[in-house]
Amino acid sequence: MNHINDEDLSPEEKEFGIWLSNGIDRGWISEPYCHTHDGGYQYMSEEEIEEWEAGGDPCEHVIRIFI
Repeated sequence: MNHINDEDLSPEEKEFGIWLSNGIDRGWISEPYCHTHDGGYQYMSEEEIEEWEAGGDPCEHVIRIFI
């Protein structure tokens, strides 16, 4: 996770960071990436498509599960 100051994170956010790092380190999940910009236009909601077509830039952050 790319947090500059971990002290500002809630306990739940810190726990999620541990979970995410553990999954990546063990090869269970991918690193997060943007499904909109790295492929996945077909999965955007109607609202996201409208935003995209109006010049907006909706990001859809995802991870892939490998097991």
